[in-house]
Amino acid sequence: MVLSLPDGTLSGEEPSHPNDVARSGDFPRSAAVLARMRSENFPVASRILPRGLRRHLRALYGFFRVVDFAGDEAPGNRYALLDLLEVDLRRAYQGAARIPILRQLTGTVTECGIPFDVLVKLIEANRQDQQVRRYQTFEDLLDYCALSANPVGEAVLHVFGRAEPALIELSDRICSALQLLEHCQDIAEDHRQGRVYLPTDDLRLFGCTEEDLVATRAPTRLRGLVKYEVDRARRMLEAGAPLVGRLSGTARIAVAGYVAGGRATAAAFAAAHHDPLGHGVRPSKRRTFAEWGRLFAMGGAW
Repeated sequence: MVLSLPDGTLSGEEPSHPNDVARSGDFPRSAAVLARMRSENFPVASRILPRGLRRHLRALYGFFRVVDFAGDEAPGNRYALLDLLEVDLRRAYQGAARIPILRQLTGTVTECGIPFDVLVKLIEANRQDQQVRRYQTFEDLLDYCALSANPVGEAVLHVFGRAEPALIELSDRICSALQLLEHCQDIAEDHRQGRVYLPTDDLRLFGCTEEDLVATRAPTRLRGLVKYEVDRARRMLEAGAPLVGRLSGTARIAVAGYVAGGRATAAAFAAAHHDPLGHGVRPSKRRTFAEWGRLFAMGGAW
């Protein structure tokens, strides 16, 4: 459930956008965000991780979720809500955030040394979503993933104290792959919002039309395209999987969970004959945990 914040919570600077919204804004409350986190089986909910790490990862998840809400679900002027979030993110780095979920982020960015430039990319990605509805090439889509997905992995590496350039590069491959898999899962839902994350060049290559994206079942040509995109995402995921072997302890447990979820999602596509329109393509818990254990034991080897 989404509720308005009290006016006093967000008093201060106004978002500098020509079509402003009420200062109270509309954001999910912390309890609703954490409830969604549990429903998504987000790896940070695992009791295996120490309490301090779970606190930091939950704070990050809360920020990720509230930014996505502002860009994808909020009624009214989303630009103004995103402007408001950027202002309050800056305040979080000064210990003065006014939105409760961003107040919870202050300790995390301070203790873990997460740069502002990393987290603000997620806000920029959601601004881009308001303007860009199609991506011509796969490279264009990867540029979007560099804003919408890769900062998540980089922030998580900061939490574990392993935000090293070589590891960030591996993390970027994993995060982009997971984003591409999610786009393939959500083809119909994205189209209802007027967005298509399948590259236009690839749609043309397989002879697909946008009408195919809202069919009751995916026609053969669309299933071929989805398989093509899933296979490409899986190769990227495996190219990043050696990151697991470069980590140890709780960092290895958490990152193995992300890769395991991606592998299980790719398997779910195969089981559904690459038809995300006629089937709800979701990874099974059994396959996810099996992949998780295999990754942890073998360090990312396939």
